[in-house]
Amino acid sequence: MIKEILIKRAFPGKEPAGPLASRLSFHLDGVPGGEEAKEMGTVVRRSILKTGNSFHYAIGDSGIGGADRKIMEEAKAAVIGVLSAETVEIGLSLFDRAKEMAYMEMLRKVDQERARYLSYFVAHDTVGSGPFSILMEDRGGIEEIEVNSALAPITVYTVSHGRCPTNIRFADENAFRQCLNKFISENEKELSEESPIIDAQVADARIHAQIRPYALSGAAASIRIGKSKAMGVFGLLKGRTLSVEALAYVWLALDSGVNMVISGAPASGKTTMLGAIASLIPHYSKLVTVEEEINELRFSEPVFNVVSLYGSKYGATNTRAQVINALRMRPDRIIVGEIRGEEARELFAGANLGIPFITTMHSGEDGLSVIKKLMIRPMAVEPRALSMLDVCIYMKQNGIRERCVSSISEYRWLSRAETERGVETGDGDSVESSVVARDGATTEEAVSSSKAFLRYSSANGLSSRAAARELGRRIAFLRSSFESSRSDEQMGESISRYRRGAVS
Repeated sequence: MIKEILIKRAFPGKEPAGPLASRLSFHLDGVPGGEEAKEMGTVVRRSILKTGNSFHYAIGDSGIGGADRKIMEEAKAAVIGVLSAETVEIGLSLFDRAKEMAYMEMLRKVDQERARYLSYFVAHDTVGSGPFSILMEDRGGIEEIEVNSALAPITVYTVSHGRCPTNIRFADENAFRQCLNKFISENEKELSEESPIIDAQVADARIHAQIRPYALSGAAASIRIGKSKAMGVFGLLKGRTLSVEALAYVWLALDSGVNMVISGAPASGKTTMLGAIASLIPHYSKLVTVEEEINELRFSEPVFNVVSLYGSKYGATNTRAQVINALRMRPDRIIVGEIRGEEARELFAGANLGIPFITTMHSGEDGLSVIKKLMIRPMAVEPRALSMLDVCIYMKQNGIRERCVSSISEYRWLSRAETERGVETGDGDSVESSVVARDGATTEEAVSSSKAFLRYSSANGLSSRAAARELGRRIAFLRSSFESSRSDEQMGESISRYRRGAVS
């Protein structure tokens, strides 16, 4: 058992062979000088250092020189030899066992403190995934791990200080590929000459990697580390992503069955927003979710009546095919993680049949710019189907930490006889947009004159006055619930009670 685990994690695809097996996969450079901006309490000290106007993410207290490397590689060979021969389960974890054995092996050559320090890196390089598993230990402080070249320092995007170069880098392209394959070994995928581009998911980390001939530098990877726990509406309000009034608008819009796109730049919080507002959809609704390759959608509370489908960009069953399959499952609503190509046409065609959707898409601008992007390739949504889009929530990133709703726009589709304003969509028709919320905020008056509000009152057989009273109740309820709650779970329970009529 131990040998099988070791071979799979340390040498995916082949048995260990001679001295190559014990080579260190990375270089750890010396810690740069600078004023310490932050220190993390991980096993081996990490700190963010400020030098001038730039920040550097430093691992450890010192670099690993040539003499250290020789000692570490000898210890790594010894660890491999012992663990490969094990025939029984070991009480300690494989990592702790490897670390302790490396320590004992090096203790004869360096002092205790140095042996403890170096053994940590040997264990990661033997039964972990080298730099990847080392950096993943700080998953609470790092949002993304970026490899632009096998020989260049790895870059991380930190929660507190944005993008920072590190003092760790791969030894060469082969080391990068070996470590990446160890990291994704549970996916039964391999980065190789036969598959030089891969997408994979390990726990809550999303991996995209390339090697030659597509990565001219020999190695390129992006590992986006998702939150282990989904954000709900409490988190949205606490993070000032949007106001109570804007959230009440979104709630009414979802209840009225609008078709909604959440757009924005990469890492602007689109998927987080989608997962959070899904908790406002009635629990009796049947949802079908469609994603490509990996699971990014996370709901803040259990959604019991949901079917999750996945498409592959490398196979016949792609996202477009799964959207078509989703339409056959009689859903009350389809949620697509992201639209990029032909699946957009199928999604809008389904909306034309009466199946509402929520999805995300990349866009650098809001309002009518989203419509223009949907009209052109590769999405090229049919003009008549495009008119099914009702609402766009545009996300933006403020500074390093904050993601917020930049705007919420509604679309009004017009015939040739109505107006010459807006964007032409074909056959003489056009569309214009109106802003309901700006910078995450709106007013009760703006909501009560919105398209979603009118649709809500019509769908529920309410007069404008009665619908306005319900809007006021929801705003007051959300504000009170947020002030009295301490978590997404608590606020989610309050929303469920509200729906059941337990909260007036």
